[in-house]
Amino acid sequence: MNRPPQSLLARIRAHLGFSVVAILAIFIVLRLLGVRSTVSGFVLSVAVTLALNVGLSYYNDRRARSGSPRRDPAPGGGDIRWREDDGR
Repeated sequence: MNRPPQSLLARIRAHLGFSVVAILAIFIVLRLLGVRSTVSGFVLSVAVTLALNVGLSYYNDRRARSGSPRRDPAPGGGDIRWREDDGR
């Protein structure tokens, strides 16, 4: 069943918590290792992470909604249980 598309604001809200927590954890680990970090660096990192997550969310939704068929796997791939013998 298809769900209605999310607005930009809803996507940002959905990914904001993850972005803040992930970047905060990285900054804490870096601080413990002795690397200096600034508030502006933290804000920029959260903004970049949030932009990437929201962009990937739009991309995945568009890809899932498109009616184009998925690409077939390369010859010789797939489930080997159903592969025919080589001429035996």
